[in-house]
Amino acid sequence: MILVYRYRVKSLNGLLNKQSRAVNYVWNFCNDTQKHALKWGKKWPTGFDLNVLTTGSNKELGIHSGTVNATCEQYA
Repeated sequence: MILVYRYRVKSLNGLLNKQSRAVNYVWNFCNDTQKHALKWGKKWPTGFDLNVLTTGSNKELGIHSGTVNATCEQYA
């Protein structure tokens, strides 16, 4: 006789969708910041500048701060 264990694995689709929307929000914020700089003749924001502007947003968005920083760096 073989002993078999069954485990229920919860679906993470809802969590992944929420996190992807948060990353999309950060990407759009970086895009808007760059458009604002272009419109008003300001200097082009670097990855560091975008990281400074998004500091503290991770708690509100529900994602890790490293994810926010990596998104800003990738955008720049």
